[in-house]
Amino acid sequence: MHLLGAYIGEFSVRQTGESGNLSVEAVTDVKVNLLFSYHIKYVQHTVYNQGILQSSQVETYKNGRINSTIWLKRINNSYLRVANGDTTIINDSITYSGSLIYFNEPRGIKNIYKERSAEMQQINSVSEHTYAIKDENEKELNSYFYEGGILQYAQMKHATGTIELKRITTSDIND
Repeated sequence: MHLLGAYIGEFSVRQTGESGNLSVEAVTDVKVNLLFSYHIKYVQHTVYNQGILQSSQVETYKNGRINSTIWLKRINNSYLRVANGDTTIINDSITYSGSLIYFNEPRGIKNIYKERSAEMQQINSVSEHTYAIKDENEKELNSYFYEGGILQYAQMKHATGTIELKRITTSDIND
């Protein structure tokens, strides 16, 4: 991960699945040294069954201490979402979330549930194998670029600048 051209951290994601079950584990570990230094770590776990989100949990650590917890659990045909103690019910089925964006190109997908922010956003195809999430004012927030159905590169707007995420594989690390 890079911010303003400088290396700021790593993001690792692993997707496993069998018999219609899919599990995604993701860890983001970022250290930023601008006017002040801070260390942010996100630990995320998401579970799908037969293409429908069953549960997700995101723990955010700031400078080594738990800062927030957001979790979502499917109960019957609704979801119970608890974000930092606030409870919400979501009545729609969630079939695509931020956890899937890395290994599952969002062809034909219009909405994405963002586990970290606990909100639903629109995702649109802007060209072949390129997608964008825009805010309510049509300002582009994130861009995603795919090859072979796998995310290769992303640009994510952040208050401090644009964060760039570039895919590397374990063979890239070992070279």
